[in-house]
Amino acid sequence: MHAGIRMLVGVVVVVLAAASAEAQQAEVESAVSDMLAAWEAGDFESFSKFYDPDTRGFFLDGGLLLQGFNVAALTAAYNSGFRADFEVRDLSVRVLGDVALAAAYLDGSLTLPGGNVLEGTWRYSDTRVASEEGWLIVQYHFSEQSPPEGG
Repeated sequence: MHAGIRMLVGVVVVVLAAASAEAQQAEVESAVSDMLAAWEAGDFESFSKFYDPDTRGFFLDGGLLLQGFNVAALTAAYNSGFRADFEVRDLSVRVLGDVALAAAYLDGSLTLPGGNVLEGTWRYSDTRVASEEGWLIVQYHFSEQSPPEGG
């Protein structure tokens, strides 16, 4: 193959790979936004479709590592008054082949069963893997953002 044609083919491959990576990043950003919107709306059937059944993670309560996904528990909490009202800020997504890492801040409030309202900023991150069902969460972390020390 002529050197000029090889170089042109190489440039096309690099451009296509960059376009594919940008498309994957947009897919993951959309999946994060759609998943958080379903959670905020209390649509836990839709919310659960973003999770691998064997997912694990840390939830807002500061408790132990949770194993598996339990849509019934989330639905029961929602039916008991649990609500989330927040804005997603500074969403950052990094795609590494068929693994994606997402992180964001959630500003707003959570209403707990019983009516106690928590306001503030929460940190959110997840690890997703590409599958036939889309980008499924295999690990997640929610935690309250603490104010910086000394301020």
